[in-house]
Amino acid sequence: MSTERSLFHRTTLRAVITFVALVGLSACEDAPTPPKAVPYTPVTLYNIQHSDETIAKFPGQVEASEYSNLSFRIGGKLQELKVKAGEEVKENQLIARLDDRDAKAQLATAQSQFDVSSAMFERMEASVEKGAVSRSTFDEAKANFLAAKASLTNAQDQLSYTELRAPFAGLIASVPVENYQVIVPQQTIAELHMPGAIDVTFQLPEQKMRMIDRSRARKNRSSEMAWVTFSGMPEKRYGAMYKDHESSTRQGELSYEVTVTLPEPDDINVLSGMSATVLLDMSKLIESDTKLWLVPFGAVVTDNAQPEKAIVWRFKPSADDAKKGSVEAVEVTITRGISNGLLVEGPLKDDDKIVAAGAHLVKEGQSVTEWTKEGGL
Repeated sequence: MSTERSLFHRTTLRAVITFVALVGLSACEDAPTPPKAVPYTPVTLYNIQHSDETIAKFPGQVEASEYSNLSFRIGGKLQELKVKAGEEVKENQLIARLDDRDAKAQLATAQSQFDVSSAMFERMEASVEKGAVSRSTFDEAKANFLAAKASLTNAQDQLSYTELRAPFAGLIASVPVENYQVIVPQQTIAELHMPGAIDVTFQLPEQKMRMIDRSRARKNRSSEMAWVTFSGMPEKRYGAMYKDHESSTRQGELSYEVTVTLPEPDDINVLSGMSATVLLDMSKLIESDTKLWLVPFGAVVTDNAQPEKAIVWRFKPSADDAKKGSVEAVEVTITRGISNGLLVEGPLKDDDKIVAAGAHLVKEGQSVTEWTKEGGL
């Protein structure tokens, strides 16, 4: 009897263990898989700022507003050079003189021929009236007289061309020749600048040139839309006005030459060729509703699919946690850099947050979380 009871207990125990195992296995199979955690990349976010700063800075070069490259009409040996660079001259003042010995000899010969032909013409004129000479003989004498007169005038002009005089009062900017040098016609002897105004030229990038509103530029032509500073007095600004710009780019460059003009400063010596800095008020040249956004330097990156495009990553917060979300690319145009960041244009809004640090490590739609610096001890 005891043997049967023991066998019953062992059989019952095995059944219970088997049942528990099956129940446990069934429970394991039916239990739902816990959701996989979404990885969030920590990033530093930045609230973009709308900037009213529209002053762009460009390196420039001083040029004379009105100037003349003085040169001789004829060639020869430079006998006298009467001026030097930086010298002020008066109107009609002698600048230089060529060796005039040949010109004087030609003038003497022309004068002699004119005197002879003139006397002959006067005699023929009196004789033809009396019928003493034929009309053909008179016509020949007249032709000789007129030719001699033209030769005399030409010889006088050639002698006058040996002198070079200032066409107006001004400042000698440069003298690229030396005394006793043999020169050719139209070779520059001196560059004469008219006082009163100066020009400053600078290169405006193609991107900014496309932004200029032509009608706005013409409307504001007579008002100050630029300032110029010089290396001698960098803290002082001199108001300037837009003058003109080239209609085509120079070979190998993607910029246009723009010229502004201003009165010649009376408190600093400014000469042609000197360096200057142009501060251009773009708001007077472009559409007034253009907005500029100030963003950190590291926030602007290039699009891997289109490397020529600049983008920023805009943060899109999730519905249940404002510190977590995803990012989307926003194309922007860089206008210029300033001391504390970049000024860009693009479809941004005042309440937008963008990735400020690590922007080159994220991609479209990536999950991110705002990183905040933890306080130290």
